[in-house]
Amino acid sequence: RLLNDTMYLLQYSLNPDNAIAIFISDQYEFYWNTSAPQLMERMFREYQKFWNESRTEKAQAQNLTPLEAITLASIVEEETNNAAEKPRIAGVYLNRLKKGMKLQADPTVKFALQQFELKRVTTRQTHLESPFNTYHAEGLPPGPICIPSRQSIEAVLNPESHGYLFFCAKGDGSGTHVFAETYKQHQANARRYRKILDFNNIF
Repeated sequence: RLLNDTMYLLQYSLNPDNAIAIFISDQYEFYWNTSAPQLMERMFREYQKFWNESRTEKAQAQNLTPLEAITLASIVEEETNNAAEKPRIAGVYLNRLKKGMKLQADPTVKFALQQFELKRVTTRQTHLESPFNTYHAEGLPPGPICIPSRQSIEAVLNPESHGYLFFCAKGDGSGTHVFAETYKQHQANARRYRKILDFNNIF
């Protein structure tokens, strides 16, 4: 209830869309009788501790606030489990933001639809009007789509520098992606991936 209580969240300069951003992934010790407000207070303190001067400066270097960095990290988190790829994927999204391109991140469509089990996002679904759907809305969503790992946050703060603007799953079971600098290259990669999905009857 507190996470959806607009008036309560104002004291932390948060709202129901971005409140989960203060939950930094880690191990914490709580007593069984910890109240919801006490938990929120502790999480906010941990959030402030996490966003030290060094991390805040790195976020600013990417033209991001800490809340925006967490939001982008949540997309990176949902895009891949491959640790080595996270800085590269973060770099793609940062490149798109700098160019004023829509992020067009499939995980944001799943979140907007609240259909997290989707294995294939269709063109029709990308037309959904939602501030969380980055095919529809420009820029970052209004808040995180999950609680990202520290690894994903660090990827956003220390992204790989490159010219990639697109990426597509390989579809070979490795969980990794192919990257492209041009839309033409990306279209070829996407066609190969769609053929794999079609072959495996994933619609």
